[in-house]
Amino acid sequence: MAPRVIKLGGSLLDCDGLAARVRRWLAQQPNGPNILLAGGGELADVVRRAFAQHRLDEEAAHWLCVRLLGVTAELLARLLPEAAHATRLEELRSARACQPVVFDCEHFLRHDDARWPDPLPHTWDVTSDSIAARLAQRLAACELVLLKSRLPDPRWDLAQAAEAGFVDRYFPRAARCLRRIRYVNLRDEAFPEIVFANP
Repeated sequence: MAPRVIKLGGSLLDCDGLAARVRRWLAQQPNGPNILLAGGGELADVVRRAFAQHRLDEEAAHWLCVRLLGVTAELLARLLPEAAHATRLEELRSARACQPVVFDCEHFLRHDDARWPDPLPHTWDVTSDSIAARLAQRLAACELVLLKSRLPDPRWDLAQAAEAGFVDRYFPRAARCLRRIRYVNLRDEAFPEIVFANP
């Protein structure tokens, strides 16, 4: 069964009752393996400010942010103790439908994605949005779900969403082969969503 890749936006890490919200939303989804990847949120913003103030190398800043995604992954795993915590792509390929998996993506980016002909750039154009899209592509996921604090304009295509800063600049390219993308406002108790289907 094809997995569902779910990116939990870093802006949601300060959301009251986050674990309960995630559990309630997951319970409403069709059956299948659920792979969760947490964004960097305010931790990544610290690196962004240091990059601007201290003129850090952009690639070095990228990998610092990737390491911080390991911290937010561990945080999410502690909030959801019923979930498995994975660090390798092969662990995800055998994920069970009955147990969500929180994924730390550093090994995937440094080793698995690096071996493909078009690895993700190590720049600010790539954030956890594009990393989740790339993971969904590599796993042949049934869909990519972006859990956010708000919804995009329903008229936007992927390029317009990136231009508006709703997703990162590389996302239109990273997600171009995905059949189905869902945006969900997890802060809203009703979990409103917008479904985007690539032509």
